Amino acid sequence: MLLTIREALEYWAPVWVVVDGSDDDSGARLDELARSEPHVRVLRFARNRGKGAVLLDGAREAVEAGFSHVLTMDADGQHSARHIAAMMRKSEQNPKAVILGKPMFDDSAPALRVHGRKISNALAAIETLGGGIGDSLFGMRVYPATPLIEVMESTRFARRFDFEAEVAVRLAWEQVEMINVDVPVRYLSKEEGGVSHFNYLRDNLLLSWMNFRLLLGGLLRLPRLIRGRQLQRALDDPDSELSIERAALRVAGRFPSHWFKRYSRSKMATDPIFEAVLSELRPLDGEILDLGCGQGVMAFYLKERGLKRKIRGVDHDVDRVHAAELLARRYYHGITFEPGDVCDRVSGFNGHVVITDVLQYLSAENQQLVYHSAARCVPPGGRLLVRTALADKSLRFAIQRSADFLARLVRWIPAKTRHYPDVDELVEGLEREGLQLQGELRKQWGRTPLNLYLAVFAREPVDHLMRPVDPESDSA
Repeated sequence: MLLTIREALEYWAPVWVVVDGSDDDSGARLDELARSEPHVRVLRFARNRGKGAVLLDGAREAVEAGFSHVLTMDADGQHSARHIAAMMRKSEQNPKAVILGKPMFDDSAPALRVHGRKISNALAAIETLGGGIGDSLFGMRVYPATPLIEVMESTRFARRFDFEAEVAVRLAWEQVEMINVDVPVRYLSKEEGGVSHFNYLRDNLLLSWMNFRLLLGGLLRLPRLIRGRQLQRALDDPDSELSIERAALRVAGRFPSHWFKRYSRSKMATDPIFEAVLSELRPLDGEILDLGCGQGVMAFYLKERGLKRKIRGVDHDVDRVHAAELLARRYYHGITFEPGDVCDRVSGFNGHVVITDVLQYLSAENQQLVYHSAARCVPPGGRLLVRTALADKSLRFAIQRSADFLARLVRWIPAKTRHYPDVDELVEGLEREGLQLQGELRKQWGRTPLNLYLAVFAREPVDHLMRPVDPESDSA
């Protein structure tokens, strides 16, 4: 035990030791260790109450001490202390999940134990309708402490050897995510001090009773489990409606302003531009420049939807850029923001450019400057996406102008609208810069009455511009 504790301290601290009614001299030796090692704490119980019971008390004390997660492992040397740090890192990356050790057995493992746990694992899969429990009996795990305590307090079982299996099933019933991590396990021989307290008759009867109860509980929860699996399959599909909704919620939830949380959430739910930009740029390589980025909603959305490329945002509003920078540093690797004039070329950038809802706030002359500066950033094979309100004689255009006036009136967008381009101005302005319109302009009305369109321009790839010369032709 002492060797296991010292090994654990090499990889993590603090280490708490739970002594469950031990009647040898181990308690005294542990107290001595705790006095010399400030990162060791010993919790001693006078009588044997069972593994689950004492771990529950340990988890309660950990929460009271300010800890959010607990890693459990056996003290008999079977579990690998060198895997503690890796499991804790995995937990930090997935704080709501249970990190389950999945044993990798060597030749020291008794065949009866290895094959017997396969039955237990199969039963756990049935009881949870495929809840993701890789191994139901392995004791090296990282639990979110509060969900662990809640499921333990919801039942009078799971207090003895049945703790690992039952608590994993009950957490899966509560839709807690299970992440499995391979961990080597070693069964010590008697000569090495290995002592098994597993009683084949008593503990197998206990496990049989437990599985009977859990199978019945799984049957009673079947509609809920089916719904949970359906939701999980939807979340596993990155393009499902649920995944898209969750991505938008994560973006909106990270803004500090309650008003902007609601605004950005509503915009992502009603405005088709976010998915349109993702659809255009997802198949392409290269960095992305977001001109007129505001508080970075587009960039954050693209990251949440799985785009791995670097994104650079530019906006004239210093306060909004600063707010976007704070969120990017905290949550989103690979996104940078900077204040700047969209009429100027962004130095050092060569990639795809996105311009959304900017042009109408510029004069006709400055719009041409934007076309020029943005086009110079687009390499052969690159794309320039422009979403803007277009001038025409429709009712939508009248509503668009009224909405822009109202936005300025309430100071949401303090800039004054100066010039709405028409289709010819937009297309001809960018074609003069060597870009070609791809297909037709696309309606971007979404669930709004506004007169918005998306135009996708491309610069021809180099291999289209430099055609090979036939050496046998007359021109050769």
